Amino acid sequence: MLRHVVLDGLSQKDRLIGRTERGLRLPRVQFLYIHHSFSDELDALRRLVEDLSHTHAFIPYSEGVTRVQEGRIDRPYICLSSDDGFRNNLDGARVLRELGVSACFFINPALIGLNDEMENARLCADRFHLPPVRFLDRKEVEELVSLGHEIGSHSWEHHRMSALPYEAMVEDIQRTRETLLRWLGRADHFAFPYGRFADLTASGYRAVFAAGHVSCATAERGCHANTRPIPADHLLIRRDHIILDWPLAHIRYFLGTNAMNGSADHNPYCAAP
Repeated sequence: MLRHVVLDGLSQKDRLIGRTERGLRLPRVQFLYIHHSFSDELDALRRLVEDLSHTHAFIPYSEGVTRVQEGRIDRPYICLSSDDGFRNNLDGARVLRELGVSACFFINPALIGLNDEMENARLCADRFHLPPVRFLDRKEVEELVSLGHEIGSHSWEHHRMSALPYEAMVEDIQRTRETLLRWLGRADHFAFPYGRFADLTASGYRAVFAAGHVSCATAERGCHANTRPIPADHLLIRRDHIILDWPLAHIRYFLGTNAMNGSADHNPYCAAP
């Protein structure tokens, strides 16, 4: 409640002085991600896309990565993604298809098709801090692709990568991508679980590209407004987490603030040994 009140005040203040609107119209690539799209959130998803379409172009995740890598950012762009592979994301994916929007769904292959209720409950509680939620199965993952969406790597079974021994971490990253290639023929992008800088190491970041991925994404807030090329293995994608039933004014405030703060190009893994 306190967070809601504070954001109400901040968003109203920035709206009155025009800061949010100025920020939303600045050229950049803004990556947004969700974890779920429950049935009572689908109307909010429609409203979000319709509202932000007034100031942004929604583009596929791969195009957003390429634009950032090449420094081709000539207007405000938004890329959508979702983590963890919960079954309810398929409903959101169908809504996005209706709206002409493509997203990237980052999944954990070991959890796809999980039907052991006790194991599901344990994993949801321990790793996702949620009550039991059903995961996608293989057929549903293939439906996501048929709807025009991308599938990305999110590690094998959602371990905190920085807590794994180096050899186990490398094996996890490689195994995940190889499995997705076998299932779908493509797995270009990686987003590591939990997503904070401390949740991946510099050696893990290098292993992501050694496995064949073309991008690595965080859950750190920020946007990309660079006008110069960034080598693929030096780019660290920033993504803003949103929950679909948040007030639009709050989401617009976060995005406008990101834009006014400029491009988030710092990559701590490239500075580490």
